Amino acid sequence: MSAEPEKRMNVFERYLSIWVALCMVAGVGLGKLLPDLVSRLQRIEAGEGSHINIPIAVLIWLMIYPMMLKIDFSSILRVGRRPGGLLVTLVINWVVKPFSMAFLGWLFFRHLFLPWIGPGLADEYIAGVIILAAAPCTAMVFVWS
Repeated sequence: MSAEPEKRMNVFERYLSIWVALCMVAGVGLGKLLPDLVSRLQRIEAGEGSHINIPIAVLIWLMIYPMMLKIDFSSILRVGRRPGGLLVTLVINWVVKPFSMAFLGWLFFRHLFLPWIGPGLADEYIAGVIILAAAPCTAMVFVWS
């Protein structure tokens, strides 16, 4: 029985945190250097008043697409044989996370931060954290958009 050769990370994978930081700095720098371009890009929407920014939607799709190429769709057909992982994921994503975030949102925004944000904004923040918890793997997408 031969051992698989150790897969080494390439330069991009090894220094991903640095690349992300550099891209953030570059984005802020370009925004400061070219404010007219930024305002023009912000106005490109899917429909009048839709707040769906086309450049951001395209860039997010370009981030998601390579991950989709790695999905083994034939394994989805076999999930019924061993449904444990799927069931745990469903329970965590749709039962545990929304209710735990509702509690944490209530605790922080309704009690701890209420003097600074007021009751109206507290309700909006609580709704936001519940939506964030109910939408798995979207936290960074919310931040980026």
